[in-house]
Amino acid sequence: MKTNQVTTNIKKSWNWVWHSDSPLSWIVALLLIFILVKFIFFPTLSLIFGTTLPLAGVESSSMDHQIVKDSSGRYTLCTETFSQSEITHQDFDDYWDVCEDWYEHNNITKNEFENFPLNNGFRKGDILIVWGRFTPEIGDVVIFQPNPEAYSQKPIVHRIVKIEDNIIQTKGDHNAEQLTPSNNNLNTDETHITQEQIIGKAVFKIPYLGWVKIWFAEFISKFI
Repeated sequence: MKTNQVTTNIKKSWNWVWHSDSPLSWIVALLLIFILVKFIFFPTLSLIFGTTLPLAGVESSSMDHQIVKDSSGRYTLCTETFSQSEITHQDFDDYWDVCEDWYEHNNITKNEFENFPLNNGFRKGDILIVWGRFTPEIGDVVIFQPNPEAYSQKPIVHRIVKIEDNIIQTKGDHNAEQLTPSNNNLNTDETHITQEQIIGKAVFKIPYLGWVKIWFAEFISKFI
């Protein structure tokens, strides 16, 4: 087959995939997009950003600085519970007024927190840009494998609050306390995280974009 004929056939196939209204062309287009994203786009991002998880979708409210309804139907922020009529937008000063006790007790001042990366937290449904080549510091928001013995667990995105003897401790900005095996059912202990558990550091957030994945996952879960 001549080169010109091959080129012509490729062009015809390309036009059919992207310009045809047939159901089969839609299926082929979706498959091509999946292949490009899965095997080219994400591996390239991983190489550039130095982490296996260059983009992370936020699937919980553990870093939210707003009053959020929890799984028990209560409206909470850190240690406090609110009525629905008390829900207002919380700026950083409002957040600190509610949550400062834990941080002050652990030697983190308001001024220090204000200078932390992503110091206003982020919300469920946001997308995080993750960087893998870094030296962990207090205040960094890191993505880590919660239980090194159970790699099927989803990574957790929390803030570093202490580093001592190469052991890292984290806490969710929204949470009342750190996760330990005694207060969660996943055997997660964020008071003892090793460097090997760290996947990367969140350096930027894209609001709301992650809701597409969350809605899709919740829809699929209804049928399985």
